[in-house]
Amino acid sequence: MKHKISKTFKVVAILGLLSLASCAHHRDVRPGTDGVHRVVIQTEGGEHDKQDAISQAEHFCKEQGKYAAIVEEKQSYQGSMDEQTYKNAKTASKVVSAVGGAAFVFGGKNEKTAGGIGSIGGGIADSALGKAYTVEMKFKCM
Repeated sequence: MKHKISKTFKVVAILGLLSLASCAHHRDVRPGTDGVHRVVIQTEGGEHDKQDAISQAEHFCKEQGKYAAIVEEKQSYQGSMDEQTYKNAKTASKVVSAVGGAAFVFGGKNEKTAGGIGSIGGGIADSALGKAYTVEMKFKCM
């Protein structure tokens, strides 16, 4: 039995997908009623995280034919362990993944097994540590 999908359904589905795709560029923007908007992002920490927040603010304002003016920005640590332990653990998990991946690619049979396990273990540890920083940026569209 063949199913026919109406043209109207297809058009609505495509428009819905396009709508979702356009919001993805500023998925973390929280519009404010007083003209001051916020971008809030959970991150692993780093300068590129602030750039992501700025890009989202710029895209949000660009859709209105305006540009983003940053009012305030802050990054804070929200993790369950002390911050230095978190940073050390993040670094260690990335090293284990990188070394494991290199052993897998360049090693022999035994190294490939150990490297694959090391790479997976580092990735699991990194995921378990999660994103312990919050970047919050307030901006206006001018």
